[in-house]
Amino acid sequence: MTDPAGPRGLRHERGHTLVGAIGYRFLRDHSASMIALDRLFLGEWPDGVVVEDLSYGPIALVPRLEEGGFERVILLGAVSRPGRAAGSVTTYRWDGILPGAEDIQAAVAEAVTGVISLDNALVITRHFRALPDDTIVLEIEPETEAFGEELTPEVEAAVAQACVLVRVLVEGARNADLPRAAIGGRPRVEVAAPLSP
Repeated sequence: MTDPAGPRGLRHERGHTLVGAIGYRFLRDHSASMIALDRLFLGEWPDGVVVEDLSYGPIALVPRLEEGGFERVILLGAVSRPGRAAGSVTTYRWDGILPGAEDIQAAVAEAVTGVISLDNALVITRHFRALPDDTIVLEIEPETEAFGEELTPEVEAAVAQACVLVRVLVEGARNADLPRAAIGGRPRVEVAAPLSP
């Protein structure tokens, strides 16, 4: 199922799976998720799979998810995280656990000013109960941030890997074997309650 509006268009349909990317364009490696999305648009997809650019802001994404009625969402982003090698692809099931009220408010404030962020999109859409429990995140670790479209070799390879992973997730593999993790793919640390005296 290809997108009749072209790689930067939106396809407002209902379906059981939404594949989307969040990010900015023309920032070289930091636009890797958008370049992956353009390539995914060119593929044929099973009925019920919607491929869409979701970079129009987390607040506007809430009604889109609500009206779409999606059972599963697969999100791509190019995000710098400490300790990850450039060109790495981190795939995880988001555990859906929200930060505290102040951090949620900060995410909303950033979104209102026009900041496009994978983290904010996750927090805001979950806070407003629009994001399904079955949410998979693929993060590409960027290297170079500069104006342009050229990717470094490591990130070019990561884009190809991410496209293959999306296809595997959509067409067969369920997410049961993926680790459930906090935003960024970090395992959530359980803090033991202090012992009573």
